[in-house]
Amino acid sequence: MELENSLDGELKVEAQEKGKMAVKVLDALVFSKFGGIEYSMMIRKNRVNWRNISSAALPFYFEFDVDIDVDKTFEPSPTYDKKYEEYIYEIGDHIGRALRYVNLQDYMDEPMFTYVNDELVDNEIDRLENKLILYLQSQYEGLSYDSIREADIGYYFYKGETDNPYMRVEYVGQPPLRDGDRQSTDTIEEREYFSCDDLYDIMSDLFDRSPLSISYDGENFTCQ
Repeated sequence: MELENSLDGELKVEAQEKGKMAVKVLDALVFSKFGGIEYSMMIRKNRVNWRNISSAALPFYFEFDVDIDVDKTFEPSPTYDKKYEEYIYEIGDHIGRALRYVNLQDYMDEPMFTYVNDELVDNEIDRLENKLILYLQSQYEGLSYDSIREADIGYYFYKGETDNPYMRVEYVGQPPLRDGDRQSTDTIEEREYFSCDDLYDIMSDLFDRSPLSISYDGENFTCQ
């Protein structure tokens, strides 16, 4: 645990005492589970734009960064742990409830997250993208690898940074345009190999048949 340099005097002493109390109860009730969940806690001087209005008058607050083990949330992983998965998705609520035991819940800022051990998921994302590229090239004559990449078509593993962890697979990209000169009267739709709806259906179908769909939602936010 570290303190901001701007904390001094009696305020520094109070922050240290409350911080030690918070760490003690959190270690016992929250972070000791599942062999130990790694986290860090900083004590920060309060800021004007504090998100919790009821805590705006407090002189300092606790800032958390929690490590999320992605492998333990990915069902095909050898280290998958269903109880860990259920617990970690509500880690912010667990922290808040534990701090209530020592009346420090108002000092809590929403936790931030660092995602670790995500190699298996990243590898699965790469395999899914390769399948997508091969499928598109097999279905649309003349569609090149470079055109697909220029259209930024692919899958992205989104990981939420605050509140409670949230992981999903997003479908990204735009329909690629056909190569070659076209008459100026052609619309964008006429120059595209396929529509956004077509792209969504293709990517969604491939995702639904991948191991990723067992553990994560798939969504599209970019194609318009």
